[in-house]
Amino acid sequence: MNPKIWDFQVKKNIKWYILRLLRRSAMKKETLINKIADIYLGYWRLNNKLIETSLSELEDGGLIKIDNLRYKITEHGLEVLDNKEKALEEYDAKHFSKEGCAKHSLWANVGLSALEFVIGFISGSIGLIADAVHTAVDILASAVTWLGIRIDKEMQAAFLGGLILCGIGLFIGFESLRNVFRGVEISFQLVALVTITINIAVNGYFSFYKFYVGGRTRSISLVADAYHTKTDIWSSVAVFVGLLGATFGFFALDSVAGAVVSVFIFFGGYELIHESRKLNRGEDPKLEKFSRFIKINVEKLTYNGVWASLWLLNLQEMTKKELFNCLKRGLGRRFPVMLEEDDYDRIYSILECEGLVKKVGEKLKLTQRGEAELKSRAISPALPSYIHRSRFWFARRIRQYAEGL
Repeated sequence: MNPKIWDFQVKKNIKWYILRLLRRSAMKKETLINKIADIYLGYWRLNNKLIETSLSELEDGGLIKIDNLRYKITEHGLEVLDNKEKALEEYDAKHFSKEGCAKHSLWANVGLSALEFVIGFISGSIGLIADAVHTAVDILASAVTWLGIRIDKEMQAAFLGGLILCGIGLFIGFESLRNVFRGVEISFQLVALVTITINIAVNGYFSFYKFYVGGRTRSISLVADAYHTKTDIWSSVAVFVGLLGATFGFFALDSVAGAVVSVFIFFGGYELIHESRKLNRGEDPKLEKFSRFIKINVEKLTYNGVWASLWLLNLQEMTKKELFNCLKRGLGRRFPVMLEEDDYDRIYSILECEGLVKKVGEKLKLTQRGEAELKSRAISPALPSYIHRSRFWFARRIRQYAEGL
């Protein structure tokens, strides 16, 4: 079954697409409709009524006008579009800053730790309490590291934080193993399960959030912290399994989960001690993690950059400079790592060397091979046929690329 894009996915964005297309050039209604079809590469069954309604609303609002049978964007339309794009930039600046990400992550950890402590003590779940301690000591370790940076004693702070984590990990492991043989009963199992599920979901979100903001801002600390949060999720999964077992009467599984979490805490402490030794040798372990993250995303860059370029050139011929500007506003804004000039040059080099584009005067135009490649890349052959295989991720991916128009 071929992937499809539905009217409700198009309706909320189509007016912005019309304004962006008309900002580039005035065009007749038939040409405009064809351009909208090109945006979706045939995966949206054109709804002429929806297009007609959108055009009428834009015209009534004074955003577009008809001149010699051509639709044109008005000064008011340009102003509205500029305000929309400024709002996007302000949103990114507010929600994707290093300081904002670190602050939101810290308060989320504090809230999760407090919630798990309360529910853990009420229910008697050693696994939930262990996970709460795990979250709490992460906050403590971050605070100790931050303090070490402030007083220029980062190596000593990392070593001290590691010792604290190792000690707490051993204590929780001992208590958990004692409870395995006691078979402590757990109350409010469903509430405890919901709590740990919330923890997994929130940590999953913040892991992605820190990876994204860390890459966008080139923050080594945030990327390293994102790796750490990703690891923490597995300890929470162990607690979830333990609580699920306790729900069916296997109470010892909760204590086993507590022991598993204690191992995560202990090795987290060991990692800090190990990092302190690397710092002593003049190495930067956080830089290693950041480099790994960069490498992973650079592998994705070639595909995404070439794909976005083909999609843009399919809508309109443009100069190399115009193409780069479009990529920066669309792909550059949404790619998980801040792109540099060399990255755009590499994308263009692939387009040229593979014969996907050709120059007509100063403008770049898709070749037949480029058009065929665009069509083939719209569907990923690597996935099974029963999975929707759109490389656009439907309307969401289109919306991201369309920000560059």
